[in-house]
Amino acid sequence: MTPMRVLYLTMNPNRASTTVPTEGWFRFLPARGLEPVLASHELGAFHEWTREQGIPAYHVSMPLPREFAWPKLAAAIWHLRGLVRRHRIELIHSNEQDLYPVAQYLRKVTGVPAVTSVHFTMDRGYCDWAFRGSRAPSRLFFVSQRSLDACRPGLDGIVTSDRWRVLHNGLDLETYQPNPELGRRFREQHGLAPGDLLIGAGCALRSRKQLEHLFEAAARVKMPHLRVVLAGFPVADEMEYAAKLLEQARALLGDRFVFVGELSDMRPLCNALDLFVNTSREESFGISVLEALACGCPVIGYDSRAVDEVVLPDGGEITRQDDIEELAVAVRRWVEDRTELGRRRTRARTQAERFDLRVLSDQLWTHYQELRRVSV
Repeated sequence: MTPMRVLYLTMNPNRASTTVPTEGWFRFLPARGLEPVLASHELGAFHEWTREQGIPAYHVSMPLPREFAWPKLAAAIWHLRGLVRRHRIELIHSNEQDLYPVAQYLRKVTGVPAVTSVHFTMDRGYCDWAFRGSRAPSRLFFVSQRSLDACRPGLDGIVTSDRWRVLHNGLDLETYQPNPELGRRFREQHGLAPGDLLIGAGCALRSRKQLEHLFEAAARVKMPHLRVVLAGFPVADEMEYAAKLLEQARALLGDRFVFVGELSDMRPLCNALDLFVNTSREESFGISVLEALACGCPVIGYDSRAVDEVVLPDGGEITRQDDIEELAVAVRRWVEDRTELGRRRTRARTQAERFDLRVLSDQLWTHYQELRRVSV
């Protein structure tokens, strides 16, 4: 087994969203030879978890595109170059495309190849600024085919397609499993009766999630035992939006709305829900959707550019984007037949098994070895 030392740059402090697959790589690939090193733009739960695993982890303030400035960039590159030398790094992996401009400058001063994962749609202006000419990454890893397709207009003629790869997001399916007892305890903890029909979601309380669509659709379904359960947290730049969103939900739904706040573990919620409802404007994959499916909870809602790739054909139903009336009709149809809803839980779990993070981590390792052969 030949070790491979990889420096990961991340802007996400949380053990959610973009760091879910990264955590899997850190858990599963050391057995293949991966020796990861982490540089976090912001300290948080993911950084702490990484350190607890005995993986070298450092805090490096790196400029994001909206604040790109030479003094901050120079300080970050100086720090990161020291890490590359100290740990004899062979590959730089930007965990989010927003940090790739830092990675490409680091590549220039160290000669170490750089790659990036792509989690959101990139427009032509960003691709031209970040990737044109000698700035092109050795690989672009897209978390879904639909995400790649959405980015294609921005990338054509800037980064050649032989450097594009689809590497799906995934979950540790031995951790995320159907567990009725977890669901029962969650209901009990939050005062939800066994006979209540629970629909809901778990995500950041930000405008692009369009959670008001969930509340409006639920309000149109006049069923006495239907409750809407939301788990989530406000983000720094949308605090006012989050407060107004919760006010709207309570005004519209009254005691049919249950807000449980931020959850460090989504499994109890996903096992308690009868139906997960996705109302996002845009997702490049949909980790929260996959978490629900893995726990046997069917998903309905908008395709959000890429969610249909996760849900279909067996995990639920996709409705027209931003059509609240169609969403409400689908919710009613799904919850009216509780027996059929129960049967669909098995199919939801089967759908999730297409995204086993152990298998997907092995695919990343194959890509790494391909890059190693090219660079020799």
